[in-house]
Order: sequence, then C-alpha cells, then structure tokens
Amino acid sequence: MKHKSHLIRNIIFILLIAIFAWYIFSHHDEFNKFINALSQGSWRWLLLALAIQALYYCIITLMTRSAFKVVHMDRKFFDTLPLVFGALFVNVLAPTGGQTGTILFADDAVRRNESSPKAVIASVISTVVSYMAFSFILIFSLFYLKGANLLNNYEVIGAIIFIFPTVIPGILIFTSHRYPKFTLKILNMIHSFALRITKLLRRKTRLSSDWAQKIATELSEASTLVLKNRKKLLITFLFALVAYAINILSLFVIFEAFELHLHYGALIAGFAFGEVARIVSPQPEGIGVVEVAMAVIFTSFGVSPIQATAIAIIFRGFNFWLPLSVGFILLKRLKTFSP
Repeated sequence: MKHKSHLIRNIIFILLIAIFAWYIFSHHDEFNKFINALSQGSWRWLLLALAIQALYYCIITLMTRSAFKVVHMDRKFFDTLPLVFGALFVNVLAPTGGQTGTILFADDAVRRNESSPKAVIASVISTVVSYMAFSFILIFSLFYLKGANLLNNYEVIGAIIFIFPTVIPGILIFTSHRYPKFTLKILNMIHSFALRITKLLRRKTRLSSDWAQKIATELSEASTLVLKNRKKLLITFLFALVAYAINILSLFVIFEAFELHLHYGALIAGFAFGEVARIVSPQPEGIGVVEVAMAVIFTSFGVSPIQATAIAIIFRGFNFWLPLSVGFILLKRLKTFSP
C-alpha cells in the first residue's frame, strides 16, 4: 500500500513538472517583457527591491507559522517555507479557487501524524488575517482615489467582490464553534456523496463510518482554539500588516529604479487594486490582469504608460514569477512529495 501511494505521488509530481514546463513555455512572452523591463531600470535599486521581496516572503512564512500556533500546531520556519511557496505553486498550476494550497496543508499534517482539520484551519486563518490586514489598505485607497476624483465603478465593484473570500472562511470557523450540529450535518452530506461516488466508480471507500463525526469534532476544537488564542491571532495579524508594508516598500524601490517619485497614496492605490485584481480575477493569481490594473492607476497619476507598465511587470516578476519558480524547486521538500 505504501509503495502504491508513493507511486501515485511520484506520478502527480511528474505531471506537475510537465504542467509547469508547459506553463512557462506558454507564458514566455511575459518572461520576455520582464527581461525587457529590467533593462530599463537601475540594477542597484532593482536588486534592493528583489531583496525586499525575499524579506516579504520570510514575513509571510512567519505569519503562516503563527497561524499554526493559533491551533496549537508547531512548525519550524524551514518546514513552513516550502508550504508557503508550494501552496503558491499548486494554486496556479491546479487552480481550484485557491483551495489546492489548503489541501497541501492538510496532506502535510496527515503525513506528520497530525490533525488535518487543524492544518486547514491554520491555512484559513492565514488567508483571512491577510485579507483583513489588506482591507485597511483597500479602504485607504478607495478614499484616496475618491479625493483625487479618480474612483471608477469597476474599482468599487472589485472592492465589493473582494469581501467574499474574506467572509466565507470566517463563517467556516464561526459555524464550527457556534453550530457544531450544523457542521456535522454538512459533513454527513459530504460523506454520503463521497460514498455514492466511490460506489459508482466501484471503488472501496477509505473513509471510516465515523469520518464526519471525527472531522466535525476536530474542526470544533480547532475553531475553539482560534477564539481562545486571541493574542496569537493578533500576532498573526501584525505579521500580515508588516508583510504588506514590506511589499509596498519594494514597489516604492522599483519606482526609484526608474527615477520616479509618486505620491505614497497613488503608490498604495496602485498596489491595492493590483491585489484586488489578483484575488477577484478568474485567471490564476490574476496573470496578465494585475499588471494592467496597476499600470492604469499609475498612469492616471501622470506616470507614462511605458514606465507604468514596466514597473508593474517588474513588481509582478519579483512578487509572483520568481516565487512561483522557487515553489517548484521547494516542492520536493514537502512531506507530500518527499520519499
């Protein structure tokens, strides 16, 4: 059984390699644009921006580690780092509304003989806390654009749509704690559906008869820990705020590379609506959409379209494309794919 499981994981890993190779090849235009944009800026400032992005992902890792601590799960920094990058990688190559990364968290916990529902809750906490921290930036950006008479309907609509991924995971935590019977009912429905599918496929189910009860209990315990450990939750939130501040700082440094000095409000607004585009876009991680959204904001504040586009492309290259490659490299360090 272990040999078969390992074989399946190797096949999945080989498929991910193939998909990644195809993905890079199909997006080679973005890579060419990134290289061309880099040649337009000062390499000293750009290296500094890259270093700041590395710091950003270190803080994101600390935030994720702190989220694990909320549900009494301990993770070392260098065990959490591959999870952070791996989740980014699989969310892009196997897009399921950002849930593939959560599955990776759960599977990693199972292979450590730990509670997978608690790992899922930890993943949900890091996502919700990150969105809550970003909400402050988004609200500021809305008011700033309103004051500059540059607020458009699509920006308001994007901000409203952004609310949903923030609220829904929070509801999961709340219902698991406040309405455990309702959670159990939903899980029983999922269990019944899974049994029907396995029966239809003539496969033997690996779910035990008390699966729904066990998961409901663990979800309830994990959500109770969330509400009890408010201090650790606050620390996680502070990590998220610091991470966003560092991310914006890297964007500021990229502007310096082009000898451009944009008002901090316009800089934050461009960053904010780039993030909104990333979250609400049907494209995985908002590929091709984020760059346009950021460039439009920067252009509306007087930056030339060529420079605004170059800055947005470089920021995305440092913030997304390079970490995506790192995620691929670190994938083998995860319990899911390691021998």
